[in-house]
Amino acid sequence: MNDLLGELNSSHMGFSSFGRDESTYYGSTSMNLGLMFSNDNPYEIVSVVSEGPADFPDKDIQAGDIITAINGEPVSQSTNREFYLSKPSIDEEVSLTLNRSGNSIEVKIHPNSTGSLRTNLYDEWIAQNQQVVDSKTDKKVAYIHMKNMGGGSLQDFLIEMTSEAYNRDALILDLRYNTGGNVHDEVLKFLSQKPYLQWKFREGKLTPQGNFGAGAKPTILLINEQSLSDAEMTATGFKELGLGTIIGTETYRWIIFTSGAGLVDGSFYRLPSWGTYTLDGQNIEKVGVKPDIYIRTTFEDRVKGRDPQLDRAIEEALKQLNK
Repeated sequence: MNDLLGELNSSHMGFSSFGRDESTYYGSTSMNLGLMFSNDNPYEIVSVVSEGPADFPDKDIQAGDIITAINGEPVSQSTNREFYLSKPSIDEEVSLTLNRSGNSIEVKIHPNSTGSLRTNLYDEWIAQNQQVVDSKTDKKVAYIHMKNMGGGSLQDFLIEMTSEAYNRDALILDLRYNTGGNVHDEVLKFLSQKPYLQWKFREGKLTPQGNFGAGAKPTILLINEQSLSDAEMTATGFKELGLGTIIGTETYRWIIFTSGAGLVDGSFYRLPSWGTYTLDGQNIEKVGVKPDIYIRTTFEDRVKGRDPQLDRAIEEALKQLNK
């Protein structure tokens, strides 16, 4: 059914049921060891993924270690690594035999899913961006990335805005790769707050009122071609309200709001229902959101670990701070 719906080339559509058609007779899963491997040698470890199954001090896995056996079975350099890691279900424990400078080492790992690996790598990328911003701005600029516009990400955003960002002089809000949701209004309300007076306790220090005035600080919004759905609503509002400078590439044009209902047989459908438009009537699903400063991240940039969009955001934030 979803393949048929896909032929309509319309976003935000879906159909699901609890019938036999949803049952999978056979499947397999790839076990995630929490390790990254060399492009030249599929069994040579180049790094341990942060917060992954191998990221424990007692594992003592190092870059340059080479896997020679998995669960006691010697591996072949000419065999795809997934041959040894693809199973009907994820094993509770996997034993690795490692070659480290001629010495054999045994390590046991409790693997998890490849979905967890993607999450860990995503979090590593966010943490790396945070370190870059802290280093290049001497911790004058806050960096916050929102993975989506759901309730959990909103709470994380508010916590960071009232802790780290409160003590910084400027903000970079990163909505690249954001998959959407429906919390744009809360984000924009918070970013719009400005101080309107000062107060202090007797003999104390003057502090602004209201307590949080993000709208009075330079704010840079990062978007790209994978900023989707409610991220596009947020970017549209950010631009219309004049909250700061938008840097990156145009958004994906994948913004629509849906309705759905259950059917008598227990199945459920989801259909696009509400369009979204700028104040002058442009359909955001057709025009997307254009940045104020257009900066691309190329394939070569990604391969070499460069992020020209983040670099320009840092440059712009410092420029506005020094005005």
